[in-house]
Amino acid sequence: MNRTMNTYFFVLSLSILAFIGKGIMYLFISSYVPIILSLVVLGVFLISRRKIKLLIISIKFWAISLIVWSVLRIFIGVMNYFVKPFTENHLDQQLGIIGMVISIIFLWAGFYLLKKKHRNNWLQQSTVVKTK
Repeated sequence: MNRTMNTYFFVLSLSILAFIGKGIMYLFISSYVPIILSLVVLGVFLISRRKIKLLIISIKFWAISLIVWSVLRIFIGVMNYFVKPFTENHLDQQLGIIGMVISIIFLWAGFYLLKKKHRNNWLQQSTVVKTK
């Protein structure tokens, strides 16, 4: 395994595991939607690992979802900071400085996963490893 393959796999795995962790946290406050979505995405990746075209489609979908989620969080955070602050403490914490940093990291991860060069190198290396 080369460095590019390890980095791509690390970014993909960490982004999915972070959303599963967030889903588990929201499960404790009786919100089932994040954990269901996270597990559906994980299930699609596990099912599609043998079918390259389905895997490419699922990675693109996940990358675009990360980008949209991050942009929305950044937009709402900017609106919170400059237009009118939210009164609820939970939203203020989620959209504060740490929330913005997390959103920017996920935005970078989405663009990294969407970049064709990195994805093709990872897929090419993973198929070579499987055939050996």
